[in-house]
Amino acid sequence: MPPIYIDIDDVLADTSRSLIDIAESDFDKKVPFEKLTSFDLQVSFNLSRGEYKRLMEVAHRPDQILGLEPVHEAIEALQQWVVSGYEISIVTGRPTATHATTLEWLAMHKIPFDHFFMVDKYSRPGMDTDIALSMQALSEMKFCFAIEDSYDMAVHIADKMDTPVFLFDRPWNRSPNLNNRIKRFRSWKELQHI
Repeated sequence: MPPIYIDIDDVLADTSRSLIDIAESDFDKKVPFEKLTSFDLQVSFNLSRGEYKRLMEVAHRPDQILGLEPVHEAIEALQQWVVSGYEISIVTGRPTATHATTLEWLAMHKIPFDHFFMVDKYSRPGMDTDIALSMQALSEMKFCFAIEDSYDMAVHIADKMDTPVFLFDRPWNRSPNLNNRIKRFRSWKELQHI
């Protein structure tokens, strides 16, 4: 059986709430979670290019990543799937500079997984191609289903990889145009008994 694809930020890690705190403390931008209606954080937080760059630098510091809380009930769901015989693939678009810290965060929270992949999902500058898979390489992989928060990635996985996707309901992905291979879910509890 192919493994389950699971994204990290805003799927396993409560990342956006941390970004809200950074935007407020560093740029005096007070944006409630429900107002983060664009996946593009520069747009959601109304940041200049320089402010956005700074936000990303702070967000990817080791202390910031290690301070992220897991999303409620995510670990329990993964543990249940492992017991049921599934393999877990953690797939993230984080910058490759966060590789070691991300693995440390997963270990710190005892998140079970069999495979860990960094993927150049967003064409970020500075991605180490010795670490990150290309989108083409990802597209050639097989998964029984995927869990994502990015609408664009969900469409790519469903259409290009012919893989069912569970899209974690977030303000930035509420497009009404979900295809029949993408299903929205609102909590990990909904997914525990797949």
